[in-house]
Amino acid sequence: MSDFITRKIERISYLLAGKDKEFAEIKFWRREIKNYIDWYKGDLPELHGNPTPVDKVINYDTKLSAILTFFELYQKKRYYTDLQLSIDEFEGKKVLDIGCGPFPSALCFKNCEVYSLDPLLDSYLSAGYPIHCYESRGRFVHAMAEAIPFEDGFFDAVVSVNAIDHVNDFAATALEIKRVLKPGGRFRMHVHYHPKTKAEPHELNDEVFLKNYSWVREIKKFSQSKSKIGTSLDTSNQEVYVVWGN
Repeated sequence: MSDFITRKIERISYLLAGKDKEFAEIKFWRREIKNYIDWYKGDLPELHGNPTPVDKVINYDTKLSAILTFFELYQKKRYYTDLQLSIDEFEGKKVLDIGCGPFPSALCFKNCEVYSLDPLLDSYLSAGYPIHCYESRGRFVHAMAEAIPFEDGFFDAVVSVNAIDHVNDFAATALEIKRVLKPGGRFRMHVHYHPKTKAEPHELNDEVFLKNYSWVREIKKFSQSKSKIGTSLDTSNQEVYVVWGN
């Protein structure tokens, strides 16, 4: 078999794997919408307890109101809590959120410029997430983490929650983050260590993480836990949540 044909086969396999991964991601987030609606109606109290009438966003149809209520009431709170940061941590800074998913969760931080990056933003919008409702409050970046469309040293801080294991190329992503983060900039990641899945193709551990992020100024492990707000891992396996940063 020629090198050309071999490269073509490898490329097709890579693209098919990417589509399979994208399908798994969107399938998960579509299911979540039903959970938000049931929670909003009072039928799913285990999802952080039911919202009170005072808490509810009511200016839209039930689906959008449910999603927006969940974002304001819980998603933003658990974001800065998971990262172990205060809401005024990045005042006056440009902040990049890697793998934001369908929520611009870094808007939890006050008085800063938030850039929410995800390659599936169009798919989230098609799935029913109100991406357009947040555009006046933050900037969305429809791009891969392996190719961040900003110049060197553009950001003062980079954050990420339970997303870095979803990227296609873990090493390339680390190098891109290094490139767009100012020298000595702030860095904080909430990372899930677990076996590979379709949507999460990287099996991470301390050694793998530090091999790629040892360039971060004064990097250290802040915590390692079996739980975070709203989620607890099986105590019988090796899965853990780890917070890295400076």
